[in-house]
Amino acid sequence: MARLYDSLIIGSGPAGLSTALGLGRVHRTCAIFSNSTYRNAGIHAAHAILGHDGKSPEEIRNAGRKEIEAYGHAEFVEATIVKVSRSQTSNGLHSIFSVSDSVGREWRGRTVILATGVKDVFPDLPGYRENWPQNIYQCLFCDGHERYQQLKAVLCYPNVNLMSIKMATMAHFQSYPPGSKGTPSSGKSLVRVLTNGPANPEKDKSISNALKVLSAYGIEVDERPVSKLVADPKQGVHVHFETQESLHFGWIFHKPTTELSSTTASFVDQLELATATTPYGTTIKTEPPMNSTSVPGLFVVGDAGNMMTHVTTAISSGLGASGGVSHFCNEWDDADVLLQIEGQKKE
Repeated sequence: MARLYDSLIIGSGPAGLSTALGLGRVHRTCAIFSNSTYRNAGIHAAHAILGHDGKSPEEIRNAGRKEIEAYGHAEFVEATIVKVSRSQTSNGLHSIFSVSDSVGREWRGRTVILATGVKDVFPDLPGYRENWPQNIYQCLFCDGHERYQQLKAVLCYPNVNLMSIKMATMAHFQSYPPGSKGTPSSGKSLVRVLTNGPANPEKDKSISNALKVLSAYGIEVDERPVSKLVADPKQGVHVHFETQESLHFGWIFHKPTTELSSTTASFVDQLELATATTPYGTTIKTEPPMNSTSVPGLFVVGDAGNMMTHVTTAISSGLGASGGVSHFCNEWDDADVLLQIEGQKKE
């Protein structure tokens, strides 16, 4: 019979690796499955990660893997998992998970960790994909500081939304050195808000108020419809408008929506997992602090279960889930011991 792991971790990004590291500390076994596909591919440096600021995502993952391997309780497997199922143990006390990969191999575990992340859904705007992620940023904690002195844009696309307008304030204060309080000497900010058409503030009071704040900061609002984005050969991006005019920016802020990968969505269907809708897309519903789900023994970590998608939050969720796995396995073992004790008494 195939080995029974304490946990089967599907995904080897920061969340999955963090779970495995936590399990190593309490001597619980796991198999970590990866197809070496990562959402932050193309990023040269990750930021706002304590102790790792400025390191590449690959460097952070490799360092994590070495730390995990040092404990000797984890096995790394290159595989694309396509199926997850549950079955009862012979004594009826527990359920065992089975996962299968794309070539038919199978593994068994007492728990499963979904660390499969989400995928970005790019808008249908010419040049968008070509400028992602070098010139289009979705998180100012991750990017932006390195070009903070350049003119930058907040893109409302496909239409005006409050979140994007609010991000303009954050970008504005990021544009000036510490102590300047974000007050441009020229009276004009280094931030432009591109609304891709009329802002129509009269239709939404919250947007109307936000636009008033932008005006107070000297942030200009450009309502010209955007036609395409073209990367500058040196740095930054040219935004072309339907008026045949263009502007150069050091970078653009725009947060695309996200969705679960087709494989993750199939896991949701296979296990009848509950989901949650956020302003940015669909996630799998979890319960803090251990990121458990509606299925006992199944945990979701990282972007697939969290609206705030960042390496640090992914790492945090992984450690929480390792605690959940540890407690789950402890309860399993305790129940088996009690059953054994009761059997001995009857003998």
